[in-house]
Amino acid sequence: MAFSPDGRLLASAGGDGTVRLWNPATGLAVGAPIQTGALNGVFGVVFSPGGKLLASGGADGTVRLWQVPQFAHTYTTLCAYVGPPTRREWNQYASGEPQPKVCG
Repeated sequence: MAFSPDGRLLASAGGDGTVRLWNPATGLAVGAPIQTGALNGVFGVVFSPGGKLLASGGADGTVRLWQVPQFAHTYTTLCAYVGPPTRREWNQYASGEPQPKVCG
């Protein structure tokens, strides 16, 4: 496992050949698993110093580079473009769900 440089993501290597991204604050997965194609699993992951690339090392001896998906920072991206959802918007699109504080 490896934390991104800003600490907002955690990447985990899987014996099933996938790499998964997690939000360490919530413990929830971020996006779908990355299917690396590594035979016999992935044994290591590491973020680039800027956090935009992720390297995975497969048990088959292959190292692959991945761009950290834009959706990995969904709230940050949305907040930069549109700001936090209003109470009305939240009730319209997520009625019955508690509204989290998402923009700082």
